[in-house]
Amino acid sequence: MNLSVFTGVGLVEPDPEPTVPAPGGVPLPATAAYRAAGFDPVALLGRRTARFNHRSTTLALAACGGALADAGIEVTDGNADGIGVTLGTTCGSLAGTVEFGWDTFAQERPHQVNPATFPNSVLNTAAGAAAIRFGLRGPNSTVAAGPLAGLAALRHAEVTLRAHHADTILVGAAEELSAPLAWVAETLRPGVVLGEGAAVLVLERPDVAAAGGRTPVARLAAVVSRAEDVRNPDTVAAAVTAALARAEAPPGRVRLLALRHTGDAVVDAAQVAGVGAVVSIEPTHVEDRIGDCASAHAAMQLAGVVRTIRAERWPAADVALVVAVDPDGALAVAVLSGPAGELS
Repeated sequence: MNLSVFTGVGLVEPDPEPTVPAPGGVPLPATAAYRAAGFDPVALLGRRTARFNHRSTTLALAACGGALADAGIEVTDGNADGIGVTLGTTCGSLAGTVEFGWDTFAQERPHQVNPATFPNSVLNTAAGAAAIRFGLRGPNSTVAAGPLAGLAALRHAEVTLRAHHADTILVGAAEELSAPLAWVAETLRPGVVLGEGAAVLVLERPDVAAAGGRTPVARLAAVVSRAEDVRNPDTVAAAVTAALARAEAPPGRVRLLALRHTGDAVVDAAQVAGVGAVVSIEPTHVEDRIGDCASAHAAMQLAGVVRTIRAERWPAADVALVVAVDPDGALAVAVLSGPAGELS
């Protein structure tokens, strides 16, 4: 059973109603999308940070800052070496990569590109920017896992803490809404309504949280990730069963189940049937509130679950499941519980 606890949550959510894309620029294929229109990176992070970082990075920075503040963590020379960052992604800022590549065709020789924009085409830009902004000198990692990104990052963070490579980790993911992302999504999942946002959680060992005077708001009981035939309900059921067994939590104690619509009818049916073979509660979806937030989706579901556990004061015996499935053949399951007492 895992011994990590959550002590803070930082979340940037899109507006509750989808809006039609603004005119101008590269047209988006979707008629509407869930945008974080109220997010102002200049006001939150400063003009310089907003100028040199793409939106996905500024979203991640805002969520990291919110998570640190929520946990009440002040970064000092005494603890900075023990605080790390693990962010999930698909390919970093897709807009940053496309725009940098486009400059090689559009700009004049000999340089053709603005070197200041190159970092926006690199996978680990957001994690690196977070470490620089907040003075974090612990392990810095980026996990590329597509729809599983939030849970894959969580698994990586869990292993890092368990190996005592860090004391505290900011873990999560961010996704910006951009024309390149919208066109890729339209190709892979025609008609999908996209969203954008970021979610970062503070994950710590219990002894570290206690030494810092921080009260856990939820517990990470287990997280598993597998490369599987996700069109087979039995493999989904096996992964959920394995996660609950690792958490030492009986299926009857599952109180909340968070799933994502993948857009593949066969995979979605297998996901529902596989999970339903193990637990008997109805799944919750957030697409009607935030759209599909791509690589940030699972992290935003995690943040929502942690907030629910904190608000409702769950005991450790009650657990929640967050399941992420990639139609290309991978799935991950996280088991979260209340922070107090023993699982039984």
